[in-house]
Amino acid sequence: MALPEFLTGQPFKKYKYEGTIVTAFSMAILQELNSRNVLNPVAALREEVNYPAAPNWRADLHLDLEALKIFTPELASYGYYKANWLEAKFCRLNDNGKITIPALKSTLLLLKDLVRLCTLPPDSIANERSESARYLLHAYQGEPKQYFTYSRNGGGGRSKRDWLDLLIAPGKHAIGSLDLEKENSDTFNSVMGVGSRYIRANCSITNLCHVPAVYGDGVYYIVLTRVDDFRVKVGNRWMARRNGIMMESHDGATYLLQASIARLLNE
Repeated sequence: MALPEFLTGQPFKKYKYEGTIVTAFSMAILQELNSRNVLNPVAALREEVNYPAAPNWRADLHLDLEALKIFTPELASYGYYKANWLEAKFCRLNDNGKITIPALKSTLLLLKDLVRLCTLPPDSIANERSESARYLLHAYQGEPKQYFTYSRNGGGGRSKRDWLDLLIAPGKHAIGSLDLEKENSDTFNSVMGVGSRYIRANCSITNLCHVPAVYGDGVYYIVLTRVDDFRVKVGNRWMARRNGIMMESHDGATYLLQASIARLLNE
């Protein structure tokens, strides 16, 4: 990824918005497609693309790699997919060195993106190999942990959001649960929606990280998270990807679940 150069090198340092990392990532992909002599590579890239199952929600970037004509089941085992859906988050400091968004809200926005990525991209029918990759690109100015709220209030006292550390640690990780049912705050109701605590979700991820040698306000901790497998459930309906194969609780459950989650995240 060319993001460290784009975020910290001259003359790029003045660009400080979420669209910055999406644009930089897009340009890096475009350069790669050009190097492969892909015809009309710009047509493969789209920003702000609606999820078909939830027209009110948009992915920050969609990349269609069908034109490469390289896909095999063996290549898919490395995490390559024809359709690629990406959400992005850019956490930064203001001129006084303070975070621009409250830490709890930043935490919940990341959680919301993970739920959306697991459930909303269109994909293959059940028992077929998945065709949609899911990525979360997140960049943090300085130390990333300053943007998170790790503990939450619950009925039995405070508990920890264990998934946060896994989301920024290099390598492969299994997130046993996103623990939406444990959330109980006005900020959660505002960001995620009151009904979203009925969503049960877990996933496995792979993180590619750019880590600065020394933290400071002028450098960024950058993570590209790939969602490998997942399982999302609401009530008696569930959808999942296991070892790259799409699955669902019963015929039509994925379609109904996507509609339910889109509604819950709006409430």
